[in-house]
Amino acid sequence: MAASRLLIITLALLLTACAGTATPGGSPSASAPTLEGTSWVVTQIKGAATLAGHQPTIAFSGGRASGKASCNSYSGDFTQSGGTLTLGPVAMTAMACADEAVNTQEHAFTGALGEVTQVRGTADGAELLNAGGAAVLTLATAPKAGPKPLIGTPWTLTGIVANQGVSSVVSGTTVTMTLTQDALSGKACNTFRGPITVKDGALTVGPLATTKMACPTEQEGKQEATVLATLADVTGYTIDGDTLTLSTPTSTGLVFRAS
Repeated sequence: MAASRLLIITLALLLTACAGTATPGGSPSASAPTLEGTSWVVTQIKGAATLAGHQPTIAFSGGRASGKASCNSYSGDFTQSGGTLTLGPVAMTAMACADEAVNTQEHAFTGALGEVTQVRGTADGAELLNAGGAAVLTLATAPKAGPKPLIGTPWTLTGIVANQGVSSVVSGTTVTMTLTQDALSGKACNTFRGPITVKDGALTVGPLATTKMACPTEQEGKQEATVLATLADVTGYTIDGDTLTLSTPTSTGLVFRAS
């Protein structure tokens, strides 16, 4: 995967339910859908069909909203109270889209996100609406994806779990990791490698050996130290679709997305 830098984009999303409002292309539900634990594929952006093979996605899980904008990935915290949803600062990769049509669609998608003020259910899924009540994003329930394999999948860090919350990676940095049957290797600002043991959902790591290059910034150095210390304490893992969560007995952890 091409190296990407993280760009923090703040998108304030206030999704207000419109119960009983006529819905173009489908029947409205009595209330806005509960978003936690749901995954969606964007089928239309302001009435225009999205590109097959490059449809944007939105998943809401564990207080995080994440997905593919078209070719880049994004994620951020969200909170929902009834029909009102607030999406906090969003971390988005900044990889250049190879196809101009995909790039154009990605810009249209992120622009539409910034217009959203309401959500309503339809017979086929849901619609995100602007302040004028027009649908800017049409959503269909995403097909259930099987979990990515732990072994052999390239993983990219998206969040660090600590203090009962999840923080994004430092802007402009990338932390990657790959596991074999008996070893883990990766790169923060330094490369690291060490033995692992995997059995029945349990995972132990280390000891890890790393190169000793100074990190470019103090923030990146602290992030690397946190990642390495957390890996050394890992005791378990879960995989949900393309998201890998490593956990420790002290309720810290690391969240990765398949690259």
